[in-house]
Amino acid sequence: MQNSSQLTKSQPINHQPQCILIQEKPSLEISSPHAMEVAKRRRDMEIMVEPISISTPHADDTLSINSERSNEGTSLEVSTNKSRRLYIMRHGERVDFTFGTWIPYCFDEFNNYVRKDLNMPRKLPRRQRCPDGWQNDSPLTNIGLYQAKLTGEALLDCNARIDHVYCSPAYRCVQTCISTLEGLHSRNKFKIKLEPGLFEWMAWYPDGVPDWMSRSELLEADYNIDTSYHPFISANKLNECVKETTEEFYTRNFETVRKIIETTKGNILIVAHATTLDTCTRQLIGAGPRSTNELRQVIHKIPYCSLGAVEEMDTGDWKLVEPECLPVTHSKNPRFEWNVLTAT
Repeated sequence: MQNSSQLTKSQPINHQPQCILIQEKPSLEISSPHAMEVAKRRRDMEIMVEPISISTPHADDTLSINSERSNEGTSLEVSTNKSRRLYIMRHGERVDFTFGTWIPYCFDEFNNYVRKDLNMPRKLPRRQRCPDGWQNDSPLTNIGLYQAKLTGEALLDCNARIDHVYCSPAYRCVQTCISTLEGLHSRNKFKIKLEPGLFEWMAWYPDGVPDWMSRSELLEADYNIDTSYHPFISANKLNECVKETTEEFYTRNFETVRKIIETTKGNILIVAHATTLDTCTRQLIGAGPRSTNELRQVIHKIPYCSLGAVEEMDTGDWKLVEPECLPVTHSKNPRFEWNVLTAT
């Protein structure tokens, strides 16, 4: 999957650098070729916002596809009771998947950040390894923040109850979590529990766990982090999972969720990755782990800020149910280049 746009530097005098679209390699290389290749493979494995079908459906077709709730043929049960629920959400749109190689063009020689597109963050928080730390720990775009807030507002509108909040330590997930809580009008109500056991497949990270922002850095950036929380799987323990198989990845995520459920009461919100919606629920509902190819097919149908839900039955078993709130759907908006107007 190719990136939707590519940035490059220019050096005009007395005003901000401009950026244009090219396919050339950057003049400033931040990371090793190996790391860049690993990042590309991981991007190719995950889904952005494009549909995977060959032909793009018409607007009316898209609406009917994504509005099963209004039809009688819904495959999942729509629950009306107040049984215990687990909500699992993917993070929002991320900068690196949207703009491709972005770090060399957005940081000057003094490591000062300057955005090159309105969909990029206006500013970034301070972190110890800057800008290198952003290479495998991308921030959200502004659209990604808005996707998350819309989802939180939808949960609020349907009176969804949240009692506990857990999150992958990836910065994009923390941002998504906070924006979702803002939509729920609950930003200061919950302290977010960062759980490395919820992180995505470590096979995509052969060099080990990314350099996530520390709790102190997140607190300094005004994120409401639970500093007293002791994770079920530490970052050091996660580093031992670099060569985990697909089945081991499913088991790690499932065991983490099982422990979260066993040590809490009430409804839980988990914000993590595209894979999480399946890996954290598959064994919980009594099914077996998928193969690598099956997992790849599933995550290509889980766009940004997808929200899944499972519900506990009277028997103690769990079942997939349709979330109360609507999904968020939108089209692509490719980068505008003003000089197309100069063409003769």
